[in-house]
Parts: sequence; structure tokens; C-alpha cells
Amino acid sequence: MKLLLSLALLAINCIALAQTPANLEQLVKDVAWNEWKDRERNSFWQYRIQQKIGQETFLKYQVETEQGPIYRILEKDGQRLDEKQQQAEDARLNQLLNSPAALKKNRDDHLQDEERLQRLTKLMPEAFLYEAEGPPAGDLLTLKFRPNPAFKPPTYEARVFHGMAGSMVINQRFKRLVAMHGTVIERIDFGFGLLGYVDKGGQFAIHREQVSSTHWKTDLVEVHVSGRVVLFKSVSKDHYEARSQFQPVEAGITLAEARRLLDEAAAENQAELLPEKDRPATSSLSQ
Repeated sequence: MKLLLSLALLAINCIALAQTPANLEQLVKDVAWNEWKDRERNSFWQYRIQQKIGQETFLKYQVETEQGPIYRILEKDGQRLDEKQQQAEDARLNQLLNSPAALKKNRDDHLQDEERLQRLTKLMPEAFLYEAEGPPAGDLLTLKFRPNPAFKPPTYEARVFHGMAGSMVINQRFKRLVAMHGTVIERIDFGFGLLGYVDKGGQFAIHREQVSSTHWKTDLVEVHVSGRVVLFKSVSKDHYEARSQFQPVEAGITLAEARRLLDEAAAENQAELLPEKDRPATSSLSQ
């Protein structure tokens, strides 16, 4: 009887070991590396965006280009744009696409965002301590994370990142980040509060979607953080963005071609108001 009990316990332990990665730290390092390498690939996409910034909501269509992503607003606060608002969007896009300075700023802003994400991704293995939250569900493994007390954040943004705890979902087969949700667990002061602070309780969430055999895209970003940095820009943020209907575009897509895709998206969105018999033929956007 004791032998049978011992064998049963051994079997249970073996099953538990089989369901737990041998080295969570290495797994997170592999995930961070793959996310970093993915951002090095030239990959351009078009997609719809549902966005909420403060109390305003938008439906946008966005096309990625070498000059950075360009977008067109299709709806605001749940209403399709009227003729005057569409003309304002035309004017905004014309000004952007015909101004080298505006295009440079658009590209620089995009690159800064990408570089920020790369910096924070590289910190993931060192900034936090991880433990498995239950057994894997197929390829998906959920990890709990909390600040690593031995980590010394090198920048203000790293301090905010390091000040969070939460959960992370990883696809073990592809070693890719699927989702991450974090909460600021303590108020973060800069210069003993003289330079500013980030409030306790701030939250962020992201979700990643596999859009091809080699590429993953962020299809959800949600940030609710408040605070103030006196010598720098405000860190207050209340932002929700969901992306969908990803379709690849040519890596060498021109701004004129991207503009055409945006105009097609706007025309199709407006056409949905018409009776079905009066709608134009479906374009390549929905194919």
C-alpha cells in the first residue's frame, strides 16, 4: 500500500513538473528576445482602430508606412463624420502628406514609441520576479510577476514599469507574449516627490495577436495612469485602443498608395449607411 501511495505521489509530481517550465527566467528572456527581434522586421499592415481618449471615442483606419503610420478618422463618438468633418480630415491628411517637417515628426514620434517599447521589453527578464499561475492551458502559460527588489531602474520610465505587478500570458510553443496586465502597486515619487509622481493603482494592459506565421501585432492597449512630473511632460493618461482586421501591405508602400487605402476605408464606412442595393462594389479592403 505504501509503495502504491509513493508511486502515485511520484506520478503526481512528474505531471506537475511536466506542466511547469524548467526555467521561467529563461522562458521570459526568450519571449523578450523574440518580441525585440520581431520589431526589427520590416512589416507593414492596415487595420481598424477603436479608440477612446479621455471621454472621446474614435473609429479610425490606419496604414503603416516607412514614414510612420497614417490614419483617417471614420467616426467620432459613435457617429460617422459629416461632410464638413470629412473635409477637415482631407485637409489634415493633405497637410501631413505635403509637409516634410510634419512627416519627419510623424516618423520620429513612431520611432520613439517603438524604441520605448524595445527598452521596456528588454527589461522584462530583470525587472520582475515570475511564478507560474496554475498549469498551462495548451500552449498558453500564465505567469504572475512582481517587482524584483534587486533591479535598479535606469530611467524614470523604467521606474514606472518596475513599479508594477500583475500577470502575463505566454505562448510557450512560439515563445511569444500574448497578454500582459499590470497595476502600479505603490506611489512612485521622483526626487522625493519634488519632481513629480505616479499615483498608486494605475493600470495598463496589452494583448498580442498572431497575424501571420512569423508576425504578431498588438491588438489591444489600455492605459489608465495618473500623476505629474514637474520638469517633464505630464504622465497622466487615460487611453484605450483596440485594433482589428489586420491585413498586410507592401513593405514599399508609398504615401499616395496608403492615402488611397484610407480613402477607400472612409468610402466603405460611409456606404454602410446606404440601402444595400445602392452600395458600391466591395473593394480590396474587405477581401
